[in-house]
Amino acid sequence: MTIEQRKLELITWITGIQNEDLLERIEDFRNNPDEKLPNTILELLHESSSAKLEDCIEHTSAHKLLGRK
Repeated sequence: MTIEQRKLELITWITGIQNEDLLERIEDFRNNPDEKLPNTILELLHESSSAKLEDCIEHTSAHKLLGRK
């Protein structure tokens, strides 16, 4: 699975979350990078931060990404 596919899978999962507590915990991960994160999340963050901007997909909303074929 490519990194793009993995990101889209995460976006799809996040957009379907209805549990307010779970959303708060995800926001805590985003807002507190010093907190101990699971290795899989750290790997995604490192891969994302090392990507060249010209290789990234520019988007303005998850709906646009999810609507792509």
